Formats: sequence, C-alpha cells, structure tokens
Amino acid sequence: MGDCMSDIELPYTLLVDKWETPASKYPLKTVGSAEIFRKKYRRNSYYYMEGVNGYAFYKVVNPIEVTHLKINGKVVMLDDPKHWWGMKLLAEHSQGKVLCGGLGLGLIVHALLENKKVTKIDVAEINPDVIELVGSLLPSIEGVRIMQTDVYDVDAKDYDTIILDLWSWTKPKPEHASSMARAVVYFKIQNPNAAVFAWGHGNWAFNPTFNHEVRRKFLQAVRP
Repeated sequence: MGDCMSDIELPYTLLVDKWETPASKYPLKTVGSAEIFRKKYRRNSYYYMEGVNGYAFYKVVNPIEVTHLKINGKVVMLDDPKHWWGMKLLAEHSQGKVLCGGLGLGLIVHALLENKKVTKIDVAEINPDVIELVGSLLPSIEGVRIMQTDVYDVDAKDYDTIILDLWSWTKPKPEHASSMARAVVYFKIQNPNAAVFAWGHGNWAFNPTFNHEVRRKFLQAVRP
C-alpha cells in the first residue's frame, strides 16, 4: 500500500505519530546474506494492519522510520506496527517454555521477555548470518537460547508454547495457507499439549493477534 492518501480516511485505522521498537536502535549492518536497513514511511501514507489488534490499516501521521531485515535481497521481517504489535500479542498468549521457529529481527524475543509467565525461550534459526547479525543484538541473559537449526529438527515435546514465524510474502498465496496448516498439524502431533501459534495464519486459534470482524472487513476491502 503506502501511497499518499491524505484526502480520505479509512475505517479501523491506527494513527501513528511516533514509532519506536526494540529494533529501532539496531545498527545498520550486513553480515553475509543478512542485512538490517531502515526505510522512512511518508506522512499520510497508509499501510495494512490486517485486523491485528483490531485495526485494518495504519496511517503515518508524521514520517517514521521502520527497521527491515533482508535476506538474500528479500525483505523477510520489519518492525512496523503490524509486526511489532503482532509479536507482542503472540507473546502475551505464551507461557512456560517457548520454542520460536525463525529469529527475524528478534522482536518475538523482546516481547516474550516482557511476559513473566514465560520461563525459557529457545529460538531455532537456520541461517547463521541472521544469528550473527541479530542474535548479537538481543539481551544476553539466562533463559534465552539461539540455536542454529531447522525448527523441524527440534524435539518439541518439552515446550509449552510453540511460535512459528517462517513465512514472508508480498501477496498471500494458497500455498502459504497450506504450508502453515501443515506446520501447525505437525507440531500439534509432536506435542498435543502445547499451544501452537503461526504468525500470518488465518485461524484465530493459531494466530490470536487479530480481530475476526475487522480482519473480515479488511479482506473484503482489499480483495478485487
């Protein structure tokens, strides 16, 4: 989205005047295939919230800077309102020992550290460049562990919460939904007692970050 639309107001819109996340102070740096950079979002630009926290869109009232993570030239994570609030909501629904699939900008780690019900955080990240770049920027404290491995190779039986953030796209495709569904089923079979969340999943039970009604109206508004 992102076009300047100052002459209209969209419903269910969050107004963003100032913006800061734990990633806002990350140094701009490249390690191998991974790069952290920032992009300025223009005044009066609109962006998708997709129902996260009850909003369909957010409007940039004054220019803000958004931190991005790029891998092999492709943006895979950013710290805009949709993603930061989404990670915070996933963290709020977590407890006990948490397994995270995908490190990204490390936002989920920052969010989980604010939840006193979380006792341990393990992150499975397959890309060593992301671990070197982002892992070094996370709090080095007991109870947080970054593992260079595929999350599917981790024994999930010992966890109370499993958070999967493995997908990135510009426009959703049917194969994305299918991949998410398979991932959720796989980990529910591995650990039936764990809460399994998949960022981007359209089922609230597996992605408790959005308002059903607002998400429905958002999809109706943006679909041709």
